[in-house]
Amino acid sequence: MTVFDLWLPILLAGIATHVASTLAWMVLPHHKPEWKKLPAEDDLLDFLDTHQAPAGQYMFPFCEDSKQMSSPEFKEKLAGRCKGTLILWATPLNMGQAIGLTLGYFLLTAFLIGYIASIAFAPGETDKLDIFALVFTAGLLCHALGPFPAVFWFRQKSAMIVLDGVVFALIAAAIFTLLWPAGAA
Repeated sequence: MTVFDLWLPILLAGIATHVASTLAWMVLPHHKPEWKKLPAEDDLLDFLDTHQAPAGQYMFPFCEDSKQMSSPEFKEKLAGRCKGTLILWATPLNMGQAIGLTLGYFLLTAFLIGYIASIAFAPGETDKLDIFALVFTAGLLCHALGPFPAVFWFRQKSAMIVLDGVVFALIAAAIFTLLWPAGAA
């Protein structure tokens, strides 16, 4: 069997996980508490505009190297001050492009999960639980554990992303299990 024998579960799993992701972010309430408005947001935006901050990723307080990080001046900056990261975009988010790239991600993920499954099992595999377990595990690796280690370094909220990933893995596992090709007659 090749991965192309799994074209239908790949296509359906990619589309279904994309739809589930869209629902998770746009309809369900569990991601809402992850994002908040900054106090004095207008003042911050005025400051960034006034100083013509270019698009990029910023960390604050910032240090150039490990020598500066160990300096008393930098340690003083860290004490009791706001710490974090800021990402400034050069252009507004292009929703169409972001949706297309997200769909592409979910289709590619489903393809790679299908590839793993095509190596592990033959058509007509009788133990559906084994198919489900393998696809679910591969889905967890992609969808639930994907944000790590960036979460450790940039301290992004991750609990709801992991929850979404478990749901996406379950969806993919169910579709692959239900649509696994029958063996040769």
